[in-house]
Amino acid sequence: METRRQTKTVGVAVAALVLGAMVPGCLWDREEPLSGRICAIPNTGVVEHCVDASEGPASAWSKAEADGELPIFMWAWWSGRVTPQELIASEAELTAWFDTIDRVVSYVRDEQKHAESLQATLNGELRKLLRLIRDSQEEALQAEPIRAADNFKEAMTGKASAEKEPLVATLAADKQAMAAVRAIFDQARNDAAPLQSRYASAAAWFAAYRANEAAETAAYAALSERASRSAIDGLDGVEQAVLEAAREAGRAPNELAAEIMTLSAELRAFAVSFEEAIAPHEEFLATHGAVMPDMTSGALRSLSAMLGYVERRVARSDATATALLGGIAGRRQALELLQADDGTREAIARSRSRKASEVFREGARTRAAALSAAPPVSETLGLPLLAERCGELTAALQMRPLCEAAGSSWREAGCAELRGQFDAAEAELRTGLPRQIAAGLATLREKGMAAAALDVAQARLDAGDVRGAAIAYDAAVRGAEGT
Repeated sequence: METRRQTKTVGVAVAALVLGAMVPGCLWDREEPLSGRICAIPNTGVVEHCVDASEGPASAWSKAEADGELPIFMWAWWSGRVTPQELIASEAELTAWFDTIDRVVSYVRDEQKHAESLQATLNGELRKLLRLIRDSQEEALQAEPIRAADNFKEAMTGKASAEKEPLVATLAADKQAMAAVRAIFDQARNDAAPLQSRYASAAAWFAAYRANEAAETAAYAALSERASRSAIDGLDGVEQAVLEAAREAGRAPNELAAEIMTLSAELRAFAVSFEEAIAPHEEFLATHGAVMPDMTSGALRSLSAMLGYVERRVARSDATATALLGGIAGRRQALELLQADDGTREAIARSRSRKASEVFREGARTRAAALSAAPPVSETLGLPLLAERCGELTAALQMRPLCEAAGSSWREAGCAELRGQFDAAEAELRTGLPRQIAAGLATLREKGMAAAALDVAQARLDAGDVRGAAIAYDAAVRGAEGT
C-alpha cells in the first residue's frame, strides 16, 4: 500500500511540470534536517512556514493559513544530507522524498479538499523542485546513460498515470459545480429582470401617490372652505365634489395595493424557486467562502411598508370625506331653518324628507339586490371572486346603525329593504366569506399554484383582515388563470 501511494504521488509531480508558473520558496543554501521538511506559504504571504517532515503537512498548513489568505502553496524538501545528484542516484532517498510529497498532496486534496490550493501546490515550489531534479537527472544521463537515477524517471512515469485522473477529476468537478451554480444565477437574473422592472414601476407609482398627499389634503380643505361659504343651492354641488374626491382618493390606491400584493407574492415564489435550485450547491459555495445572496427580502420589506402607508392613507381620506359630508348636511339643515317661516320650514322638511326617503330606499333596494346575488366567478377555474363581495357586505353593514337610530323615520322605507339582511350579511362577512377564501386557496394549492402567492392571502385571513385576504385571494385566482 505504501509503495503504491509513493508511486501515485510522483505522477502528480510530473503532471505539475506542465501546469504553469512557479512561486518563490526556500533557498538551497540553508541547512536541511535529516528527515526533510514540509513548507507552506499563503497566497498573500511573504514568509514561508517550514516544519520538519515528521510533524506532517497539517502543521505547515495551519501556520500558513494563520498568516494569509487561500490558496496555500505547499511543497516538500528531501533530506538535507544529500545533494540533488545524490538524491537521483539513491532509491531510498527518492522513496523518502516521494513519501513526503505524497503526504503533502494527499493532505491538500483529501483532507483540506481545496482545489485551488491543490493546483497552487502543483504549480508552485514543488514544480520548481521537480524540474530541478529532472534537469539533474538529464545531465546525469548524458554523462552516464545507465545509473540509479533511472529510478526517478520510472517512478515519476508510474505516478503520473496514477495521479493524473484524480487531479483532473477534482478540477473538473469544481468546474462543473461552478458552471452549474453560474447557470442557476444566470437563470435567477433572467427570472428576476421582469420582477425588478415591476418593482421599479411600483416604487415610482407609490412615490407619485405619496407626493400628492398634500394636494389631496389641500383639496379637502378647499371643499370644506367652499361648503362653509355656500348657500343652500350650492351645497349639492359641494357634496357631489366631496363624493367624487373620496371616490378618486380610493380608486388609485386600491389599484396600487393590488399590484403590491401581487408583486409580493411573485417575489416570494421567486425566492422559494431560487432557494430550491441552489440548495444542492450550498456545500460547494460554503467551501469556497461564497455568501448566499438575498435577492428579495429588501424589496418585500419595502413593498410591505408601501402597502401599510396606502391602507392608512385611504382610511384617513374616508374619515375626512365622511366628516365633510356630515358638516354639509348640518349646514344645509341650518340654512333651511334660517330662511323659512314655520309653515315653509315644515313643508320643506316634509319635501326633503320624502325625497331623501325615496333616494335612500332606491339605494337600499340596489344594495339588497347585490347582497342577494351570488359573487362573480373566474373564467377558467370557476372560483368565486370575493373582493367586491366583501366591499358590498361591508357597505351594507355600515347602514345598520342608521336603520337602528331613533330618528330614522325618513329612512324607514329603505331600512325595511335591508333590515332582514343585516344578520345574514354580518354572518357571511364574519364566517362565510373566510370559509370561501380558505376553500378557494385549498383548490389553488391542489392545482399546483405557487405557495408564496397563496400564503399572502392566508396570512391576512389568519390575521382577521378579511378585506385584505379577499383582495390577495382574487389576485391569486387571476394569476393562476393568467388574467
